[in-house]
Amino acid sequence: MERLKRLGKASRTLVVGGVFLCAVVATNLCLTQRAVPPTLGTDSPALSATLVALGGCRGIISEGLWWRIADLQRQNRYAELVPLTDLLVTLDPASGDTWVYNAWNLSYNISAAHHDVAEKWHWVKEGILLLERGLRAAPQSEPILRQLGWTFEDKIAGSADEAAPYYRAQMGTLEKPADAEVFIAAVGFEPNWKDPIVRALYWYWRAEHGRDMLRVTLRLAVNQGQAAWMPFLLQTARKTWDELAPRQCEQVIHILRMVPQTHPLRGEIEDFLKEVTL
Repeated sequence: MERLKRLGKASRTLVVGGVFLCAVVATNLCLTQRAVPPTLGTDSPALSATLVALGGCRGIISEGLWWRIADLQRQNRYAELVPLTDLLVTLDPASGDTWVYNAWNLSYNISAAHHDVAEKWHWVKEGILLLERGLRAAPQSEPILRQLGWTFEDKIAGSADEAAPYYRAQMGTLEKPADAEVFIAAVGFEPNWKDPIVRALYWYWRAEHGRDMLRVTLRLAVNQGQAAWMPFLLQTARKTWDELAPRQCEQVIHILRMVPQTHPLRGEIEDFLKEVTL
């Protein structure tokens, strides 16, 4: 019986060791591909061949990596998560949740572990860039799109992080979205891309999530003037009214009632208010 126990223990050790040996090999290959992050490195013949060769082991390695990442998370060893989570997204690039988890660690946990605001911003930006990488692997991933919106709305435009004013001052270092012209056509004018709330709205718009869109559009209408944002606000309110929370409905009605009588959309606004307040 004792021999069987020792044999079972040895077998488990070999399995775990084998899994992590595969992980180390795959990690080294993945990291060598990070010189070209826009393509994720997944189009590299060497990396692709390795991932195919791993076959069913990819799932086992992923489970082992999740376990190790959770362990490091509990120990607040955030910097050590970077190569492991990078390998994790490479093993399963179509998983939106994996990209979101990795980016959240970069933008929230690892940035919080630094004291210099420039270093904090570096990791916040790395999280954003990682999510954009994820969209190249999974272009319609709602979790990725919504996390991008939330990072701009909460981490950069919010007040919880004391370094947020510095983040906002660095918004000009971010490139304009590739399909910015489509968004401009949707809102009716070119917004200020240096405003993190505008960036949040853009990503929520890409995700087609009405409640998030309306929340940040209301904020823009209050902060930047009703006239510019009113057409988009009215359009979004019409599309999403049935899914809005009562508090949001009250906010929309309040903002619409404040629109001057001389506004070109005043007639449409009155008709809409009659529909929703009857």
